[in-house]
Amino acid sequence: MKKQLLKFSALFTLCFLISCSNKKETEFIKTLVSQNYEMEIPSRFEKTDESHWKLEPHTYLDVSEISGTTEDIKSDIEKLIQFYDTQDIYQGKTFIKTENFEHNGFKSIINYYEKDNKGKGAGLVTLKSYIVFAVVQDEKNRIYINSISLNKNINDDLSESIKSLRKSESKKEKIVSSFDEAKAIKDGFQIFKEDNFIIKCNGELLLDKLRIEQMQQNGQTNNSRPFHVFYKGVDYNINISDFSSLLKGQGDNEIAKYNNEDLTYYQTKFDEMEIKNQRKKFKNFDAVYYENKQEGKLSKAVIFHDKMKSYMLQVTSKNNSNKLFEDFTNSFELIEK
Repeated sequence: MKKQLLKFSALFTLCFLISCSNKKETEFIKTLVSQNYEMEIPSRFEKTDESHWKLEPHTYLDVSEISGTTEDIKSDIEKLIQFYDTQDIYQGKTFIKTENFEHNGFKSIINYYEKDNKGKGAGLVTLKSYIVFAVVQDEKNRIYINSISLNKNINDDLSESIKSLRKSESKKEKIVSSFDEAKAIKDGFQIFKEDNFIIKCNGELLLDKLRIEQMQQNGQTNNSRPFHVFYKGVDYNINISDFSSLLKGQGDNEIAKYNNEDLTYYQTKFDEMEIKNQRKKFKNFDAVYYENKQEGKLSKAVIFHDKMKSYMLQVTSKNNSNKLFEDFTNSFELIEK
């Protein structure tokens, strides 16, 4: 009997050790990772901002959508890696392998790396980082993906996630690619073809030529197109700034970095001026909302970027500012020429 109990105990211990050594099956959840695409990512990931996810304790995932495609996806991923290599945590890594795949109109390349982080652990322990870079593209856009983790098993999960990428049917950037101009006018939209947008406004928005002249007299660069109307006590403003001359020849990463830094600059200035502001989405664009009250009037505005242009929409009124601003901005749509 004692012998049988010992056998049972040994079997129980063995089963317990086997169950502990087996990798727990990962649960995936469909997630919108950019304005037009979704993929299945491990459910344990938590979103920290527009394009970043974190899995405790030390796993990070970045996903960004870039307009346009490339004929040389291999060179594109090399540029992506060079962009991240400016950060210390990515320097000194060792290449492990490359995966290439094509499915459902998507073409992708995934590079895997490892890095020894000597002296970063307790005592003389060496911690290893597992790094993933990927570029996935369809007929219109590219998706850049990067992950760094201390967990080796995460690479298998991310490989599965990347291969699950597909177009999102639930949320898409609100762009009218080929709109019916006659119908838009009938529906009450004002059309600004040169600046790629349509919008509804109670008054007729006109190019503010006086403001342009004032900016030129003050030596300001002529890259802005301000539109304005004052209608029944409500001030409506739209300003479009074109940075194409400044960003000429820059790659998609540099443009995205500039746009991000520009919004951060606005937030910093608003904070210094004690102007209430918040960084959040506007129609799937990264944006800064801000508001300010002066002389009994509340101004509400949003600023965001699309490629090499920034757009600012603002409403100022003594009454019903929230609803007026919401109606004004909700009607805004980008169009293609």
